[in-house]
Amino acid sequence: MTRIVPQHPTRAARSLSRLVLAVVALLLAASVADAALTTGTCLAQKRVAWATLRKCQGTEEAKQLKGKPANLPQCLTKFQTALAKITAKATKAMIACRYRDNGDGTVTDYDTGLQWEQKTDNDITCILAFPNCSTRTFTWGSLSGCPFAGCPNGTAFIDLLGHFNNCVNFSGAPVGGFAGHCDWRLPTVAELQTILLAPYPCGTSPCIDPIFGPTVASRYWSATSGAFPSEAWFVNFLNGDADDDFKNFNFYVRAVRTGL
Repeated sequence: MTRIVPQHPTRAARSLSRLVLAVVALLLAASVADAALTTGTCLAQKRVAWATLRKCQGTEEAKQLKGKPANLPQCLTKFQTALAKITAKATKAMIACRYRDNGDGTVTDYDTGLQWEQKTDNDITCILAFPNCSTRTFTWGSLSGCPFAGCPNGTAFIDLLGHFNNCVNFSGAPVGGFAGHCDWRLPTVAELQTILLAPYPCGTSPCIDPIFGPTVASRYWSATSGAFPSEAWFVNFLNGDADDDFKNFNFYVRAVRTGL
């Protein structure tokens, strides 16, 4: 009769088993954490990343002022790494984690730190021709009356930005500007392209997230002048195209400011 002798696992085998169990537990915990991630908590994590970036930049700039070695680029590198990790978690959890409707007529982009004007098609707003009416167009500038053709003296600067950045009333009392801020401006062409849903040719028209409010599938001015002083760049939210044209043409405008 053959006797079967029970084999006991070696210490190495037991250690390997414990390691496998630990890895499985960590993966399960990570899956649960990703599943519990919400848009609010995800945006909060990005907001903390922005605060960390600004603190790092302030520290490095202070070193420069003192004549000490500083490394400002490392701040941005760390920030971009943190942002990429947060975005990856959001993608895995299949949740939106970029834009926030601030409830005051603006949208904040937590990837670029920009705060955008939110357009409206409210009847009263459009009847009174307020600048944030989605169907109102503006000129960039006049082609005459300046030392150089195409000065920033069009209705985009006078009517829209002049209205948004009106921070005092006729008596000099503060009135707060648009959404409580007085530093609104036209976006650069590169900034304007960041809110396209996709690069040219975009398969969605208008080529923008609906959170920005009603958007005409047409050309929107940027602050970037073209090769000739009489021209400026625009982005077409019909298909994501970008080009330049004469500054005295009437195009749409969406104002922006640095929000984070």
